[in-house]
Amino acid sequence: MEHIENLSENQLDYEGKKTPLQKVGAFLREGRQARSISIEELSSSLRIGKEQLEALENGQEDFLPEEVFIKAMVRRISDKLGLETNFILQELKGREIKTKNLYDNKYIETQKSDLKPLIPWMIITSGVLGLFCSIPVINYFQNFISSPIQDSSMSLKIIDQK
Repeated sequence: MEHIENLSENQLDYEGKKTPLQKVGAFLREGRQARSISIEELSSSLRIGKEQLEALENGQEDFLPEEVFIKAMVRRISDKLGLETNFILQELKGREIKTKNLYDNKYIETQKSDLKPLIPWMIITSGVLGLFCSIPVINYFQNFISSPIQDSSMSLKIIDQK
């Protein structure tokens, strides 16, 4: 945890694009500094590690726990500082939308449209395969059912002959 750096605003701004976590962290830092509360004071009053508070304010997700715990920390900190909790949590949700978009929508749409002409062929093929596989099964059951009857009639004939 000693590797958490105290970054300035210019170092966090990568080509004018901040992650939602960095925006929320900067907002929480401004709120804390405006109330003249040190990180140590906030850490001890909320019982959150100083390193985690610094990582949160700097937007360093690598040093933070899972997202559920980050939301809980942000909620507790914003409540303690008297900030608008719902606004801050909505800003933090921007991160979820970006991470869930794993594939390009155009790629998914082209895949769906490519499969539409194959659907009738898939249905016909599955029907033919079903019929083809059911013929041996039907023959097996016909032979199985007819065999015991013939055997029992033969055994009766053998008994009658004695």
